[in-house]
Amino acid sequence: MPLLAAIDQPAPGSLNDPLALQIEGWIFGGKSHAELKAVEIRCDGHVIGQTSLFLPRPDVVTFHRLAPETLTGFTLLVSAPELFGRTVVQLQCWARFRNGTTAQATNSEVKLIQHDHRENHYGVLIRPDENRLFHRSDIYTSGPSVSEINPDCLALVQRYLGSPAGRVLDVGCGFGGYGRALLAKGYDWFGVEVKESDCAELARLGLPHQRVDGRTLPFVDGDFDSTICVEVLEHIEHPAAFLAEIRRVTRRRFLVSVPNLELIPYLHRYAVVPWHLLEGDHKNFFTRQSLATLLRSYFTNVEVLSYAPIPLQTPDGLPLHNHLFAICEV
Repeated sequence: MPLLAAIDQPAPGSLNDPLALQIEGWIFGGKSHAELKAVEIRCDGHVIGQTSLFLPRPDVVTFHRLAPETLTGFTLLVSAPELFGRTVVQLQCWARFRNGTTAQATNSEVKLIQHDHRENHYGVLIRPDENRLFHRSDIYTSGPSVSEINPDCLALVQRYLGSPAGRVLDVGCGFGGYGRALLAKGYDWFGVEVKESDCAELARLGLPHQRVDGRTLPFVDGDFDSTICVEVLEHIEHPAAFLAEIRRVTRRRFLVSVPNLELIPYLHRYAVVPWHLLEGDHKNFFTRQSLATLLRSYFTNVEVLSYAPIPLQTPDGLPLHNHLFAICEV
């Protein structure tokens, strides 16, 4: 009987990720099957993956009337980043025998995605050349400040600030992304930040700011008409004292955004957690109820909204939002 084989997965013509090619199939070497040492998966003549573990495939044994104990199945997970840039490739299945000879058994044409997910945040985790043992500090970590802002959050900030009248304080302003946007729209914005490196960037950008110690605000009572605090409160070790100080310097309204902890039960069936919870410096985790309860100790009227839909919906097909946004009246 001649060499027989098939690649069952990925299915011919299916779309696949070069970093995670799950390949399953079967092979039978005829009279030389006992001498079969490994299966090689090749592309353009180069071996991209191999396995020497053979598995039972009752369907193959039955169809080809082989001895019941014959092991013909194989499965392997291949990472082949060198295939990026190709839209279609031929996966070739080769048999390698104990005497060193090889023979091509079958092939299958598949499609490849074009986005290299190594470019994403935490992309180092899927690099095939990265073999170190990762620790908690590698995963639950705090990256540098970023200049990007959330357009949904900016829209909410503008809506609840109202027309550009009065001074706006931005507590924990980072690189001043919201400051640049608000200044461009005529708001009298002023940022405060703890990080020295962030203040250096604010100075380079020419944005009005002051470095603070993270405990007190160097302003008189009611010095600002409104205060905003975007994705900061979750990092504060003593939120009560922090909010009391914000209340002291704010005359009219306080706007605050935090990650939405309520996503966790909704995402449970997907076995995922919200991306933002990988931030290692988070000290507080908020639901609508806990955020509102905390804020009502310092402000007379508090309403909480959600914003920024995530790509996943609930299993029922309903939208989920990444952040909570609270509007607080003095």
